[in-house]
Amino acid sequence: MNQPTDIALAASRLAGIVKQTPVMTSRTLNQLTGCEIYLKCENFQRVGAFKFRGAYNAVSQLSPAEKAAGVITHSSGNHAQGLALAAKLLGVKAVIVMPDNAPAIKKAATAAYGAEIVSCTAVTREQVTADLVAQHGYTLIHPYDNDQIIAGQGTAAWELFAEVGPLDALFVPVGGGGLISGSALAAAAQSPGCRVVGVEPQAGDDANRSWRENRIVALDDAPDTIADGLRTRYIGQRNLAIMRQYVSDMTAVSETDILTTLEFLWTRLKLLVEPSSAVALAPLFTGSYPLPGQRVGVLLSGGNADIPAVAARLWGGSGAAAEPTQTSTFRRPTEKRQKRPRVLICDPLDAAGMEILAKTAVLDVKPGLSPAELLPIIGRYQAVIVGQETRLSEHAIEQGYNLRVIGCAGPRLDNIDVSTARAMGIAVVNVPSSSSVAIAEHVLAWMLTLASRFADGRLAGKTLGLIGFGQVGREVSRRARAFDMRVLVNQPRLTPELALSAGVEATDLVALLQESDFVSLHVPFKAETETIIGVDELALMKPSASVINPGHTDLIDEAALLDALANGRLSDAAVPELPAEVGEGGEAARQLRAYPRVMVVPHVSTIIGNRQRDAALTVARQIANLLEKKQPGETLSLELVPTHLVIPHEQVDEKRVARLMGRLEEDGLLVNPPVTTFWNGRYVVLDGATRSTAFKWLGYPHLIVQVVPPDDNRFELHTWYHVISSGQKVAKRPFAELHDHLAAIPGLILRPLPAADIHNVFEDPATLCYFLDREGETAVAQAAPDFPRLTVMNELVASYTRWGNVERTLLTDLPRLLVQFPQMTAVAVFPQFKPEMIFDVASRGELVPAGLTRFVIPGRILRLNADLSRLKQEEPLPAKRAWFNQFLEEKLAHSRLRYYEEPVILLDE
Repeated sequence: MNQPTDIALAASRLAGIVKQTPVMTSRTLNQLTGCEIYLKCENFQRVGAFKFRGAYNAVSQLSPAEKAAGVITHSSGNHAQGLALAAKLLGVKAVIVMPDNAPAIKKAATAAYGAEIVSCTAVTREQVTADLVAQHGYTLIHPYDNDQIIAGQGTAAWELFAEVGPLDALFVPVGGGGLISGSALAAAAQSPGCRVVGVEPQAGDDANRSWRENRIVALDDAPDTIADGLRTRYIGQRNLAIMRQYVSDMTAVSETDILTTLEFLWTRLKLLVEPSSAVALAPLFTGSYPLPGQRVGVLLSGGNADIPAVAARLWGGSGAAAEPTQTSTFRRPTEKRQKRPRVLICDPLDAAGMEILAKTAVLDVKPGLSPAELLPIIGRYQAVIVGQETRLSEHAIEQGYNLRVIGCAGPRLDNIDVSTARAMGIAVVNVPSSSSVAIAEHVLAWMLTLASRFADGRLAGKTLGLIGFGQVGREVSRRARAFDMRVLVNQPRLTPELALSAGVEATDLVALLQESDFVSLHVPFKAETETIIGVDELALMKPSASVINPGHTDLIDEAALLDALANGRLSDAAVPELPAEVGEGGEAARQLRAYPRVMVVPHVSTIIGNRQRDAALTVARQIANLLEKKQPGETLSLELVPTHLVIPHEQVDEKRVARLMGRLEEDGLLVNPPVTTFWNGRYVVLDGATRSTAFKWLGYPHLIVQVVPPDDNRFELHTWYHVISSGQKVAKRPFAELHDHLAAIPGLILRPLPAADIHNVFEDPATLCYFLDREGETAVAQAAPDFPRLTVMNELVASYTRWGNVERTLLTDLPRLLVQFPQMTAVAVFPQFKPEMIFDVASRGELVPAGLTRFVIPGRILRLNADLSRLKQEEPLPAKRAWFNQFLEEKLAHSRLRYYEEPVILLDE
C-alpha cells in the first residue's frame, strides 16, 4: 500500500512537468459558509484536470518493455486526456477505451493528443479493455487502482498544503478513489490533524458505502449524474485500503446541490469548472456539512465541462446562450447552523454502528493510535469509541475536554479509566455480554433442538462432554449445569479455570466419549486438533449420542461422521454451515449437511459477527442518544471555555479593568456572562470586553460566555460616529486646532475633502474616516502607504479622545448635530464595518478603536450569578463543564435565570 512518503517522491518527479495550479479564496464564499475556504484550482492543470499528474507519474515509471508495448486505459474523459498527453510526451502509444456517453469535448481533446479511441458502453469498458490487453499486450494504466496513479494525484493536495499550511479539513470529490487516496496520504504527511472528507453524488455513492462497510460495493450501472467525471461503478482495492486508514468521513450531495454550487462557481467566482469539481464544494456551500470557523481546503478537480449541456441544466434553454436569471437556486441560509458533534473511532466498529452514528455526528476513523498520537487530538471530539486495543488513561480523558461519552463495543472496561471519566461528567457505555455468551447460548439451543427432534426432549440428567474449556466452554458448562446436566471436560492441559471450576469433571478423551450423551467441541483448529474426532473416536460413542461442532469443519472427519450416522452408530449431529471461502466442500460435506438427522447451524464466525454487529448497534444508539440530547448550556448558548480563547475586538480602558477586578473578587459572582461569537477558533467578545479582560488578568483558567451565532438573521452590526467637542464649560475650539493636533500622528494623512466627493470617499481602502466640522467643511483622514491602517486608526481615535470630549452618535446632519452637541468641534464619520471584518481583526489578535461598534444580538442572558470560586479552580475543563451543566439545571428548575429572547442592542459594559 502507498505511504505518505510516496507523495513527496511523486511531487519531486513531476516538478517542472505539471503546472503548480493556483489556490483561490473568496470573501463572499467565506461569508456564506462561515469558514475559511481555499480552492485548489486543478481546472488550470494541463489537460484541464488533475488526472495528468497521476498519468505522467505512472507512465514515467514503466519499464522500457512496458512502454514499448503501449499503454491502455478506460476512462470517461479526464484520465483519458491525462494519459494521452503523458504518453505523447514520453513517446508511448496510447489506446483509450471511452464510454459512448462520454462528453464530446473530452473525446475530441483525447484524440487531439494522438491517442487511439475505442468506444463501448459504460458498463462494458473494463471488459473491452481486458480483451484488448489480452489481444495486443498493452500495459494497463488503471484510472485509479494503481500505486503510481495514486501517488501522482496526491501531489495536488501536497501543493495546497505547501502553499497555505495545515488545514482543519480537506474536501475531495470521489469517483474511483485515486484523488482522495493520494490527497489523504498528502494530508497525513503535511497536515496530520486535517480531516479528509470524500464527497460523491448521491446517485453514485458506492465509495461512501464501501468505506463504511469496509468492502467494495459495486453499482449495477454507471450512475446517472451530471458529474460525469464521477460516474464510476466501484472504487479500487488499493484506494479503499488507503481510505479506510486515512479518510475521516464520506458524504454525498444531490444533483440540485451540485448545480447550485456550480452556478455560484461559474457566475460569482468566474471559475469555469466541471460539475465534478462542484461536488467537492457542495456540502460546504449548501450548508449540509457546516464547519464554522475552520480552515478548509477544496480540490476543484477539473474544468472540462460540456458547457452547452450543463448550461441547459442550469438555466434551461438550448445551451450556452442562456443567461443566469434572478431565480437562482442558491439562498443564503438564515437559520442557526448546528455544529455536528465529532466522534473518534479508535478500534474497528461494525459498519451498522457507524451508519447510525453518521446520522448524528461527524466520524473520524483512526485505528492504531498510539498514546502520543491520541493526546493532541482527543480534545476535538465529543465522543470516542474504543475496543480492547486502545487504552484511555486518566491523562487522556483529562485532555478530552469536549468529551461527553466514551463507548466500548464489548464487555470489558479495564482499558478505560472509568472513575476519571465519571468525575469529569463523561458517560461510559458498553455491552456487558460477550461473544462467548452468544456462542454458548446457541450451543444450548442446538442441544435442546436435537433432543426434541431425535430423543426425549430433555437435558436434565444427561451427560455433556466438552472438548476444550476456554471462555466458550466455561460459558456452556454454566448453562448446562443450570439444566441439571453432568459436565465432563477434556482439556489438553489442566488450566486454573478447570481446576477451580465447580460442577465439572476433568477426564480423558476416551472416558468422555464413552459416557457423554452430547459431545460439544470448543478447541481452536491447529495441527494437534485436526480431526480430533475421527473413525476411532466415533466408535467409542453411544449410539444415542449427539455431536455438536460450532467451529472449524476439520475438527471432525465428516466422511466418518456421515458413515456413523447412516449405519446407526450415532444418533444425530449439529455441524456448521460451510464458510464462503470453503465453497460447497467435498461430496462428503455436501451429503452430511443434507442428511435427515443432521442440523446445519451457523458457523461460529457468523455468530461472532452478528454479535459484533449487535454490540456496535447497541453502543452506537446509546452514544447517538447522548449526543442528540442537548445539555442546558447548549440550549441557552452558554459555554464554559478556556479564558485565553476569549478575546476582545476593541480597545479596553485599563483603569476600568483594574476597578472591575476588585469588584469581582469582592462580589464572588459572575452576574452577566460576556457575549461572544465563535470565529476562527476564538470567542470574539461583542459585549463585556472589560469583564473578560479582568478575568484574564485575575488568572481565571476558564470563563462562562454567551455565544451568539454570527449567521443568525437577527444579528447586526452598526458603526458609531464620534462627536468631538471642547465640553460644556470650555469655549468652543476650532477644527484647525484639532487638525494641528492630529497632524502629528505618524502615518496619518489629513487633507480637505470636497463636498462632492463625500459619497465615494470610502471606496479608497486607505480612508479611515472623514471629519465634518461645525462650519460644514470636511476633511478626510487616510493611512499613508506602508503604514498599518488599523494601527493608524487606533492612534487617531486615541489622539482626539485625549484632545477633547468624545460622544457617540448616528447623526451626520449638521443642524441637528449642533442642536444636540452645541460645543461640537467636528464629527468623525467612519465606514460601516462588516461583522466579518471585525471578527477577522480580533481573531488575528488585533483591535479596533473603542466606541465604534454597536452589535444587535438575538437575545441576552442575565442574572447568571455563577460562583467565581468554583470558576477559578484549577481542574480539568470536562469536570468544570459537568459542574456548570448541573448548576444550570438547578437554575432552570427554580427559574433563577433571565433570558431575553427579543433582539438586544449592546451599547456599553
